[in-house]
Amino acid sequence: MPRLSTVMRTLTVACFLALSWSQAMAQDIRVENYKNTIDGLVTRWATAEIALSGKLVPVLEELDKKRNLTSPTDADKARIEELIKQRDALRAKMDEESENLRLELIIVEVQPGAPERELVVLPGWVKGIVKAKGVPVGHGVILVPDADFDVKKLKFKSFSVGLKFNWG
Repeated sequence: MPRLSTVMRTLTVACFLALSWSQAMAQDIRVENYKNTIDGLVTRWATAEIALSGKLVPVLEELDKKRNLTSPTDADKARIEELIKQRDALRAKMDEESENLRLELIIVEVQPGAPERELVVLPGWVKGIVKAKGVPVGHGVILVPDADFDVKKLKFKSFSVGLKFNWG
């Protein structure tokens, strides 16, 4: 009996190791390296966008308060103009960060020989990672990622992260 339980445990461990190894090898290293590169680029972008949105939120809140005044003074009107300029400057910086990400993603290529079956899911994966790491949505800011991957060339044909701003 002790030998039977030892054999059963050994077979169970062997099956578990074989299953774990096959799942680990299911992901091609070229695709993994590509995903790690993309993850780093998106993380850098998200950090910059979140920092900029952190500066944008107080500007938007103060702008809302100033615009809701029933009889604004000349100082209030001047402050509204200043806040609008700050808001637009921050929006331009956010758009610039998104454009930089788009260019970086289009330049990065998967190493040749990667299996096509693993590449066809990359656009959805990138959209998901951008949404997961992206800008907190609120105060009229909407994050809209879009990607198109060319499997034959092993790179993105297009990528965009639209930041829609709904301000009055």
